[in-house]
Amino acid sequence: MKLFIISLAIVISLGGCSERPEPPSENTATPAIDTTGVLPDSLNAQTYDRETNSSGQLVYVPVYSHIYQQDGEKNFNLTATLSIRNTDPFRSLSVHKVAYYDSHGELIQHYLDRPITLAPQSSTSYVVEEKDLRGGVGANFLVSWHAEAPVNIPVVEAVMISTSQQQGVSFLSEGRILHEY
Repeated sequence: MKLFIISLAIVISLGGCSERPEPPSENTATPAIDTTGVLPDSLNAQTYDRETNSSGQLVYVPVYSHIYQQDGEKNFNLTATLSIRNTDPFRSLSVHKVAYYDSHGELIQHYLDRPITLAPQSSTSYVVEEKDLRGGVGANFLVSWHAEAPVNIPVVEAVMISTSQQQGVSFLSEGRILHEY
């Protein structure tokens, strides 16, 4: 009897394996996945919301050459990286000014001798080394950029990081638009 029940169970289980799933109905939509990296025809430069576009800006980016720790007398030095990212997939923009200022508003360094062009979806960065404490806790960058036609507003931000003293510290500082051109 046991053999009969085991045989019956095997036949029933194998019978279920031979069934084929029904094909999807014609009304079932399969989402398209773009694996080519090419933007769809429906997305072009004319479909952007003009409120999120600009032809140029002056951007203020706070950065920190160090932060205070413990009683405020001891510094924790940081490396700061300014990042400028052209988020527009179709148009270039030009960066005209990257200037680094200290806590007192005094110019420390100009990073550009002449404008540079950022192609669509490209980026550039500028580094203030961990040992460079000239900026202080109130340091900042002023970034000026322009485009021939309105483009998606670029991402302008700074990342501060340090892994010294057996600690890991990192944080982000977003740029703030001071002026639209």
